[in-house]
Amino acid sequence: MATNAHQPRDWETLYQLAILESDPIKLPARIADARHAIIEQLAIKPYNDRRNNDWQTLNGALAALHVACEECERKLQQFGEKRNFHGLFWTKR
Repeated sequence: MATNAHQPRDWETLYQLAILESDPIKLPARIADARHAIIEQLAIKPYNDRRNNDWQTLNGALAALHVACEECERKLQQFGEKRNFHGLFWTKR
């Protein structure tokens, strides 16, 4: 049976793929996949574990993806593409 759930370490692979993606057309999907996997990991962590290194690592990864989103948007706009990144989705203006 196939499942969409990511294994505990899959988020790291998806995150690396997103951060290293150089194609601005492919980047939004890579970022969305990585964000989804990271958010899944955050959701399964017990609330009392939120101060441990795993939480800090996951939150740092989300912050880096946010920066990657902003950079991708800037590059796309530089080449005439008018798009905004909202949450996990790209929308044309």
